[in-house]
Amino acid sequence: MKKLLFLTLFSLTAFTISSCMKTSDTEATNQVQQANQDDLSIKAYLAAHPEINNVKDTLGVYYQIITPGVGAYPTDDTIINATYTGSLLNGTAFETNATLKQYLKNLIYGWRIVLPHVSLGSKILMLIPSRYGYGAAGSGTIPPNAVLIFNVDLTAPGA
Repeated sequence: MKKLLFLTLFSLTAFTISSCMKTSDTEATNQVQQANQDDLSIKAYLAAHPEINNVKDTLGVYYQIITPGVGAYPTDDTIINATYTGSLLNGTAFETNATLKQYLKNLIYGWRIVLPHVSLGSKILMLIPSRYGYGAAGSGTIPPNAVLIFNVDLTAPGA
């Protein structure tokens, strides 16, 4: 009887672990597919907007420094002061002339990737894949898996 109970529990545990692994593999595949789709969408957007001279970060975030600043380069513990407009690739704005005063480490990951590349006081354009924005969950008026565009004016310290 003990052997039967042990075999039943062992089989159940193995089945549960196997099911979780399959879900993880499926999720990972979906994430890779979404990342590829985001990159294709960004490239199509850039092809339609040749005036954008972008840089692609090694993590897949695109950005353009419109006006270089003269301040320091931010770190996670830098308070970011900015005015920005956020929109989707189709042009739908979700934030217009919004202001921000927040530690870099508390911002969405896309901002945390790009901002250390630009000095405070810069004006920049960022194209952020969904995985570095609000991902599959979306947020408010931002739909799931949305690529985000931000036009950002970083305020230099003391300005």
